[in-house]
Amino acid sequence: MNPRTVKCAFSLAGLALSLALGNGCAVFGEKGCDKEITMRDLPAAVKPLAEKEVAGCKIIEVEQEMKDGKVIYAITYDQAGTKMEVEYLADGTLLSKGKE
Repeated sequence: MNPRTVKCAFSLAGLALSLALGNGCAVFGEKGCDKEITMRDLPAAVKPLAEKEVAGCKIIEVEQEMKDGKVIYAITYDQAGTKMEVEYLADGTLLSKGKE
């Protein structure tokens, strides 16, 4: 094999690896795909519901997650000393609510 062909093959392999690592959720499953966001980043259908749910509480964390192939928005908050979590789909559907 000539050196140019080898260099091209390594470049393509590097590109494939970069794409795989950059799109880890789709390529390797859903673990490690949580992304910390802010309340401002929530979808329009979720934001008013989440704001009402956590009104008066301390927000601990807001995340965009992948579960069962769906994008989930999870808000972890402190409600009178109890760590709580509420999860929504992007369309505003409530998935879960309770102690974390």
